[in-house]
Amino acid sequence: MNEQGKIRLESLVSAFTTELRKVLVEKISPGPLTYGFEYELLPTRRLTPKGIDKIAQCLLRLGYRPQKEGEFLALNGLHLTFEPGGQLEYGSPPLFAFDDEALAALLEQLRETNRCIEAFCGVKYRGVAYLPGRETAKLCLVSRRYLDMHALFSDNGGRGREMMKGTASIHFHVRIRCLAEMLPLYRLLAELAAEAPFGMGPERRKIWDATEESRCGLPPLNLCANENELLAGMVRHALKALDLRYRQPFFMMRNITFADFLLHLTTIFTDVRLNLKGPTLELRTPDSLPPEHFSALWRRFVMVVERNMTTEI
Repeated sequence: MNEQGKIRLESLVSAFTTELRKVLVEKISPGPLTYGFEYELLPTRRLTPKGIDKIAQCLLRLGYRPQKEGEFLALNGLHLTFEPGGQLEYGSPPLFAFDDEALAALLEQLRETNRCIEAFCGVKYRGVAYLPGRETAKLCLVSRRYLDMHALFSDNGGRGREMMKGTASIHFHVRIRCLAEMLPLYRLLAELAAEAPFGMGPERRKIWDATEESRCGLPPLNLCANENELLAGMVRHALKALDLRYRQPFFMMRNITFADFLLHLTTIFTDVRLNLKGPTLELRTPDSLPPEHFSALWRRFVMVVERNMTTEI
């Protein structure tokens, strides 16, 4: 990178870090910790957009309400999202620690939804981390974002197409209650991402490591700094990641706005990620697993976070 590029990068890092901090300050609120999950399941056979449409009709009959493209919402806050390979992702509403009753109800609804999809659509979903042979499958979602991502991963010689269509994971979310809590929470999640049972299994890790280094893994952040430097590191890493369509570092794009940056930020899928919907910090490394094993992993995750993040705010 030449000197002019370095100056442009650091100027954008400074400006967008300030804006990102403002967004977080507006969104965060004090109170007890809440948690959430995103739980991906893989179809046992290849699907097409027509297959997704058939499952969507089944979801409507089950009472799920359509949201934006590929997303559905139940009355109790459980939401479903289709992924590019036909994966079905269940997302929870915010949950309090150790609320076993609420968790059990969500998991039973998940199981019942899966049973209905199999009965009416002939599609069985499994909680597995990886199913081979999906890299040449058709995309089930054809938005511009996924088309650009698939084209990039087709040309870069890695295994990104398998990542998009043949892998499934579990994401655990922890609500950010104050900026000062971000650094210790990020540090904790980064530690969990590197070890069992929350780290990626070897098959899935090989795929992600061969996808695209500007989007995957853990970015080189200074975890001995402060929350502002942590945010700046996240911003810098995202700005250096390739733009999906034009395939150049994002900070080199002309006339980019903070809104452009926030959209680009959603295409960065590092092992630990800032998610502005909560806002939360999100652990993305656990492999998907069968529903009967989910509760134990969930409780273990909540217990670790509660033990390390006990301050009342």
